[in-house]
Order: sequence, then C-alpha cells, then structure tokens
Amino acid sequence: MVSSKACTSGQWPEVHCVSDNEPWHYSRSTHFGLTYGGACAFGLYGLCTTAYKFTDPTLQGQCTTFCKTYPDLCADPPTISLRGNFAAPDGDYYTQFWPDLPGDNDNYLSCGECFQLVRTKKDGSDYQPTETGYTPPVDLQIVDSCPCSANSKWCCGSGRDHCGEVSDFAYGCPLPPSTKTSVVPADHDPLSNESLHLDLSDIAMSRLQTGDANGMMVDGVIPTRYRRVLCPVTGNIYILLKNGGEYYFSFSVVNVSGLGSLVNVEARLPSGEWVSMKRDPNYTPARPQERFGTWVLPQGKGPFTLPLALRFTDPSGRSLVSEQAIKSWTPPATTDTNLAKFYQDFYYIDTGVQF
Repeated sequence: MVSSKACTSGQWPEVHCVSDNEPWHYSRSTHFGLTYGGACAFGLYGLCTTAYKFTDPTLQGQCTTFCKTYPDLCADPPTISLRGNFAAPDGDYYTQFWPDLPGDNDNYLSCGECFQLVRTKKDGSDYQPTETGYTPPVDLQIVDSCPCSANSKWCCGSGRDHCGEVSDFAYGCPLPPSTKTSVVPADHDPLSNESLHLDLSDIAMSRLQTGDANGMMVDGVIPTRYRRVLCPVTGNIYILLKNGGEYYFSFSVVNVSGLGSLVNVEARLPSGEWVSMKRDPNYTPARPQERFGTWVLPQGKGPFTLPLALRFTDPSGRSLVSEQAIKSWTPPATTDTNLAKFYQDFYYIDTGVQF
C-alpha cells in the first residue's frame, strides 16, 4: 500500500541551477519500451537516433526521415550518448521549481531535464572500467512521467517500495545506502533524499547493460545511481507545432540546453504585449501526475500576426526571444509524398535561439 502523499508534487527541493558536480543518488531502473507518445508530447524527438535499428519498419522509416530532416535533433554531443536515451521518473517528481511558479500550478512535468545514469553493482558499488559488467554512463532526458494510477509501487512509491520489490539489492531505501542492520519503517511519507525511480527507454537500458544501444536486456530491473546534469544538446531550441492560427495555437518545446526545462513560454501580440501560454489543462484532476507537457494559448487571446515572436524563460530566470519563431502556420512545401506525410504528423520548427 503506497501512501497517497507519494503522488503529490513539491516533495523535492527547488533547483534553479545545476552545477558541474551535482551529488549522486541511488536508484533502481526498469524499462518501458520505445514510444513517441510520452506526456511531454515531444514526438520523435528524444527517441530517434542513428545508433539504433528499430525492428518496427514504420518507426524506422519515420526516424530515418526525422534524422535527415532535423540532423541536430538526432546528433549526439561529442563523447556522450544522449539521443534515444529517455526516462519517465516517479510520478511525484516534477520540475523542481514548482513552489515558485505563479498561480495554482500544482504539478509541472520535468520535461527536457537531463540526468546522468550509471549502472552499479547490487551493493551500490561501481564497476571498474576493466571489470566484467562495466558499461559507460549515459545521459538521458525526461520525456514522460511514470503514471501513479497504473503502477503506484514503482511510479509513485519511494525507495522503501522498491526495496520490497527487489530484495537482493543490498543497499537500502534511504540515501546514502543503509547498512543491513538499519531499520527503515514499513511505511512513511516520501522523502526527497530517497531514491528516484527512473523508467528507461529500451535504448538506454540496453546501453547500461551492454554498452550498445542495440544490445540485449537480460535484466528487467537494475541498480543505478544518478545525478542531475546540464543538458548537452546540439543545435537550437525547436518547437513541435500541434496546430496554429491567428487566434489559437499550441506546441511543445524541445532541445533546450542548460537546465532543459522551461517555466514560461510567451507569445507577442501585434501591440507588443507578451501573453503567457499555459500547460495543456486536459488531464484528469484526480491524477495530476499525468499532466501533459504541451504549451497552449489561453482562450480569448489574439489575433496574433506572423512572424510570431516567442519568449522562453528557464528555471534560473534567464529569458531569450526568438523574433521570428513561427513564420507560417503550414508545413514546408515538398514534392516528396513520404516527407509530406511526415511533416503533417511531426512538424518541428527551428527557433534560431538557444540558452
């Protein structure tokens, strides 16, 4: 039985900056497959990588076109594997500046935030580079949330629940790892110093088990440790336009460097007034951890004119403006039938700016 408080946001301390030497935390990781249907609404971004061969021919074809059309969104930074590595953290983990957001926002997805993840031994110690079982650490981005309603033990429980699920992992629930003689209450409110569960893409899971994106996944759950890192993305901020017009539009924001996530996105009216967009409110209030990550325009605003300027603000308070972020409400013209269908389903726009 998982405490209902485990499904409440605001359990984790605020983070407005990320250093080059963030503390490590212990965790456990499972995997949930390969999908572009995550709550962050990033589409093929984060999934597609030239390092992986999809067995689904449709998905392979989409990713091949995606990587040719948006090469920066498929490119890994030097010496780092990032593309294809994504995760859905605990359903009670959201962007860590939650208390400072204006209004009654409750839960905000941690869309775009980045972590470095290392596979450890079952006692929490590290594999040495020359030791059998060693794999390089991976960097990954958050593209979804692990839904409490479907899997409360893994998705919204704390380390205490994971301990009960995997008994042969020697390290305990609180952090740093406890000794076998320590006593952890059978149930207690979630604590921010307990482990964060990360449900991984199959690509990330394969890399952590074999060092190869196309490798085998022998284990369904592995011991890991993680730390927050700055996002090492390549290229500019992109938006994935869902629909658009002078009175209403919505989109997702992807490929944000630095902190990876955003606290505000604004669109500029012809008068010069900036209008703050909001997270898509179309979610079940009883399960706020399943909020969607799409930014939508509030009703009654507009008309907006093209080119449309957008302003992005990250958790540190930094803002930047793309003066001509959206120049048209229609996808680029093409004579390629496959590409035309691709643009219809997955239309990304390079904003020309980056933090």
